[in-house]
Amino acid sequence: DTKMKNIMNQGILILIIGVLFAVMRSFGNNTKSEIKAKKSNDEINHTEIDSAVSFGYKTVWLAVKTDNKKRISEILKLKNTKECNWKVGITESYNSSIYITPQINDWTLVCGMSLLNGNNDKENIIYIKKIIKTLSAEFGEAQFFGSHRVVEYQSWMKAINGKIVRAYCYLGESGENLIVEGEPTDFEKKYKLINTLSKEAQNDKYFEREDLFYPDEEFVMKVAEDWSINPQTLEERKDVKNELGIIGNK
Repeated sequence: DTKMKNIMNQGILILIIGVLFAVMRSFGNNTKSEIKAKKSNDEINHTEIDSAVSFGYKTVWLAVKTDNKKRISEILKLKNTKECNWKVGITESYNSSIYITPQINDWTLVCGMSLLNGNNDKENIIYIKKIIKTLSAEFGEAQFFGSHRVVEYQSWMKAINGKIVRAYCYLGESGENLIVEGEPTDFEKKYKLINTLSKEAQNDKYFEREDLFYPDEEFVMKVAEDWSINPQTLEERKDVKNELGIIGNK
């Protein structure tokens, strides 16, 4: 009886091991299939032409007067570039990638916080000015916009034919301008934009004025719309080229 029980126990153990092995093998195959399917879906998702996706809040972007995405990526020295649609491109631009959009009218937008290349605000301003001067020297005009409500960072700059013609940046968190250069454009002249770098601001009474205008994120979008493209209205536009953009990293 004891011998028979041992044989039966061994048989049951072998059966259990066999079942476990089969389950594990099946799970492994399914996992591989799922990974393969996910990879396949990712490939389809980022290379399938889709409609424009609006953006603009809590990020920075360039507007360049050209349709030459490849040349923009070369000037920015992007690495690991590949074609990419709006949905994936905009999503990844809020992570660590830079997305060059399909053409919109006469413009191409470049978005992503990775456009900033310095350790502090001053370094970033110097870098961005250099970039838009380089881009405008080749394409005629390039612009920069930035908005981040957490620190109330609002910025816009414009370069034409290699020269900065306007640069404005206000940091609400510290209540100061980081840069104010060039003449305000016609749209800006409708508002008395705060300028803490002005001679008037040396007098404390300057800040008591009721006509001072403190820009917010919506104002940045309005400046962008006046100068080139408001990225918050992309989904409504009819002049977005039906093509893929380019995504890459610095």
